[in-house]
Amino acid sequence: MRARSVLAVAAAVASASIAVALPASAGLTTYCEGEAESVTVPGDLRVAAAKSCVLTDVDVSGTVTVEAGASLVVNGGTFTGNVSILDDGFFDAQGTTLTGSLTSVDGFGFYLAGGSKVGTVKVSADKYPDRGTYAYFNGATVDGDLTSSVGEVYGQSVNFNGNVSGTNVAYVDLVDSVVAKDVTVTGAKLGAVLCASEVYGNGSYTGNSNALQIGANGPIVGCEQASYWAGNLTVSGNKATVNVSNNIVRGNLAGVDNDPAPTGANNRVRGTTSGQFVNLAPEAAGRAAVSAGAHERSADVESRKSAAKAAAKAHGPADL
Repeated sequence: MRARSVLAVAAAVASASIAVALPASAGLTTYCEGEAESVTVPGDLRVAAAKSCVLTDVDVSGTVTVEAGASLVVNGGTFTGNVSILDDGFFDAQGTTLTGSLTSVDGFGFYLAGGSKVGTVKVSADKYPDRGTYAYFNGATVDGDLTSSVGEVYGQSVNFNGNVSGTNVAYVDLVDSVVAKDVTVTGAKLGAVLCASEVYGNGSYTGNSNALQIGANGPIVGCEQASYWAGNLTVSGNKATVNVSNNIVRGNLAGVDNDPAPTGANNRVRGTTSGQFVNLAPEAAGRAAVSAGAHERSADVESRKSAAKAAAKAHGPADL
């Protein structure tokens, strides 16, 4: 069984390089290639196809677009408009405030960490559903809903102030996080994890494969703390190894048609317990949790980020 852990990627930045172009239409668009620091972009920012841009403490008043095959690495600053990641685009933000939405369509992926904040997040595929994109968060805040229909979703120490939804993704793993509304995972090919977390809505896990760990001491990650569910928790129709342990459920715990039958222990349910969750069997003896290891795509992501930083540095500063 695969191991999962947070991707520990640190953003590195340098000094300045932005090329400016005025389009025929109204408004100012700034095209970024290279490195920039401590400046304000008064309009929209675009990283042109296959180019790389590294920003430190840069504020952008308009929208931000990472075009096909482009890379944008950011440390600090505020983006006032929406951020769009296009085909094979790469985005990494550390300690950055994104007051608008973040949308990735066929992107390589993105990583928000170090206190970064963002509004609504949507991840989807158009022409490349098998690309295996990712949405990683560590120590971040998502103020709106997170909706993904492709790739990997991983959150550690994240405040989700809306709903979290993954449909036909690779997996949705949430560790040491808080979700203000519902968590819904449907058709995840590699299953899902939720441990040491609090959910103030309902939880629904249906039609998933491989393995589900909901709560502590499961088969996927080592996690000792209990999880809290303010609403109902429903786990049904999964063709996966399912372990539900050490959860506090203020609503109902229910589920049917899981194959194999779920296992678990030490769940405290304030409402009713029904279906396969009545008299849960403990996890099979001798089965240990998978230790946290390198993320499946960590090498690919680190390589992409290193290449972006090297390309931006090689370009050098532009005359602003």
